[in-house]
Amino acid sequence: MFFRVPTSLNNVRPPRVAHCGGGGRPPTSRQGLRFRPALEQLESRLTPSVSGPPFDFSNSFYLANGINPSAIQQRVDTSTSASAFVVESSAPDANHDNIRITETTGGFDRAGNVLYYTINGFVNPSTFTNDAAGQKAMQIAEGFEAYIFPKAGGDPLSPALSNRRQDNVFNTKSGYFTTNPLGLWTAVFVSYTPAAFTPQGQATLNQLAALHGRDLDGTPIITKGSEVDMLMAKGLVVEQHRNFDGSQGFPWII
Repeated sequence: MFFRVPTSLNNVRPPRVAHCGGGGRPPTSRQGLRFRPALEQLESRLTPSVSGPPFDFSNSFYLANGINPSAIQQRVDTSTSASAFVVESSAPDANHDNIRITETTGGFDRAGNVLYYTINGFVNPSTFTNDAAGQKAMQIAEGFEAYIFPKAGGDPLSPALSNRRQDNVFNTKSGYFTTNPLGLWTAVFVSYTPAAFTPQGQATLNQLAALHGRDLDGTPIITKGSEVDMLMAKGLVVEQHRNFDGSQGFPWII
């Protein structure tokens, strides 16, 4: 679930907040904001998306949008919750329950603007309902990519915070706020290839580093989906995803 960031904040790098841990393109975190006052101050600067404020979705809303809520892995408010949460006195509307997510994370949209998001849980194949709504939900999930950047010496398919060299980039194309009501994403892991460390590859990487600086690996920070596409076209990065049968762990995120 995303929050829109006012234009005046679009070029401001967010403070380091926690990311929740989580091959090729799909077919077709965590120093959480633990203190309510800090979260409320952040929320006052944001305009919520059409999905609403940072509450978990109701069971009926999940089912109507093709997701079996009982099959969400590490659903927020469970004993293995993907994010910190509190129980509010009442749900804000019929599409949400009374579980408020008190952990938010910063990243970038496709254009390189700062955004904030929450993690409600993780999705495996069995999480999609066995009906038309479930088929549509899977199509939505496969159409939206969350680029995750593992460290060079780490697991190339791990979204754990300790394994990341920089913040995520989200491919917010095709009208995310209207066509993706649950905020479903395919986790796409972006790693550099040996070609990136040739003289020609380094020339391209140095140009990118001059724009955004360098990440924890000393390679360029990537802030735009178009930059991922450019590096991919030049053979400097490879995109991988977990097996869609769930055998390598959850392939999708809410």
